[in-house]
Amino acid sequence: MSETTPTYRGGDIELTRNKPKGQPFLKPLYGFPPYQYTGDVVLMIVYEADEAAIREVLPRELEPLPGNVVAMCFFLCPEVTGIGPHTFTMPCIPVRYGDYQGQFVPYLYTSTDASLAAYREGQGWPAVFGDTGIKDHGEGKFTARVVRNGREVMRASATVGGEKITTLDFLPIILYKEIPNSDGTDCDVAHFMTSTSKLTNLDFKAGTGGLSFTDKDDPISRLQPLKIISALYGTLDDYYPESCRVLKSHFEFSD
Repeated sequence: MSETTPTYRGGDIELTRNKPKGQPFLKPLYGFPPYQYTGDVVLMIVYEADEAAIREVLPRELEPLPGNVVAMCFFLCPEVTGIGPHTFTMPCIPVRYGDYQGQFVPYLYTSTDASLAAYREGQGWPAVFGDTGIKDHGEGKFTARVVRNGREVMRASATVGGEKITTLDFLPIILYKEIPNSDGTDCDVAHFMTSTSKLTNLDFKAGTGGLSFTDKDDPISRLQPLKIISALYGTLDDYYPESCRVLKSHFEFSD
């Protein structure tokens, strides 16, 4: 009796480094970037926080800029290519990496599995599930809240008015993207990266506001406001990322 070598035809899906397929293969959770956000509704509370609390959420490679500012940003995103409608909330902390200035995002609460997977896998946004709501109470008064696992994490209020604001100074985002290997002894991917957005059609007004954290067990609650600086409410379109690059790869990290 002769022995025959089995022939393996393999599967029908071709995987290549230069053209990501997305997962699950037959119906990926999200499309690939860049993404066009249209008609975002935004409420932003800018405030001063305790320096020690800020340093607790920053990698040692990043230094907070003078003033210890945090911008808590609540977003309703009704139309986003590749991801679909969702909401998210994030604190942005102005920092520097050497001579490079940007803003670090230590937490992000987003409302759909598609947005969570796209944010985490693509750029390394620190995304977890959470629902953001923004209410218009008329006469320039607005409120926002974030709910995670049925518990309110934070709430904000703003009263805005006056002249329309059509431009905002928005520092590049700095993120740390990490994917550990299977046994947890090393990282397959670990790097700091920076990205920029192309913001258009801005329509904002400024005023005063407030912010409080209602779930003291949530780690974001350490970023308590010491002094409210300003509040902003409005709409914008966002093309993201307009640009991105690696600041430091895992090969440069010390043991």
